[in-house]
Amino acid sequence: MRPLAALAVVHVLGSARDGAAQEIRGRAADESTGGAIAFAEVALLDGDGLPVVAAVADAEGRFVLKAPASGEYYVAMQRIGYVNMQSPLIAVEDGAAYDVELETAPEPLHLQGLEVSVTNETAVNWLRREFGGPPNAMTGFRLIQGLRLEEAKSRSDDNTGMLRRLYIPVSHAMRVCVLSLFDACGQLFVDGRWTPNEHIDRIDMESVQAVVTVREGGSRVYLFTSDFDWKRHWNSPGP
Repeated sequence: MRPLAALAVVHVLGSARDGAAQEIRGRAADESTGGAIAFAEVALLDGDGLPVVAAVADAEGRFVLKAPASGEYYVAMQRIGYVNMQSPLIAVEDGAAYDVELETAPEPLHLQGLEVSVTNETAVNWLRREFGGPPNAMTGFRLIQGLRLEEAKSRSDDNTGMLRRLYIPVSHAMRVCVLSLFDACGQLFVDGRWTPNEHIDRIDMESVQAVVTVREGGSRVYLFTSDFDWKRHWNSPGP
């Protein structure tokens, strides 16, 4: 497992009672320059270190995480080119909002032989036709590939660990559950075919070239391998 940043800094700048859902909002910053870490992935982890909710920071490094309930949580951040970081436990009270500043140090990433078999445009076009609308307008949509995906593969010991590094929750309690929402397990698809959650460890993750998550209309995780034909299943001609 990749070590967390020893010098990562979390500043809890203040809290307020908003009377609404409990929130942790803040900014991801470069420890050496103070500049924003744009599009960093930020997640709220429970006491066991499992992701509860995740978000992507905007171009200014700002993010909002809504905790499902009061309790103690870690805040984790990762971004290609930076050291992963995780905060100490933060006690979150009912209806309170917390402002935090996350800082971590740059870290060059060297990956050999990286090949990307599909462009973002091709993948999004396929998903638009499959879902019947623009995927980036759907709740919980994320498309992960390239360096971000290869980093997760190279730093994980198994398939569950790889998905968790992508902030996709996987639990192994009474049953295997991927991307659960309100105690309901998400559905898992490999190259468009439904796959039981229990088969997660049978998947050849080295062949996976793109990962898609969607929460609208039910939580779903799509894994696309290098064998997948992005030209099939299109419901209409391209624009």
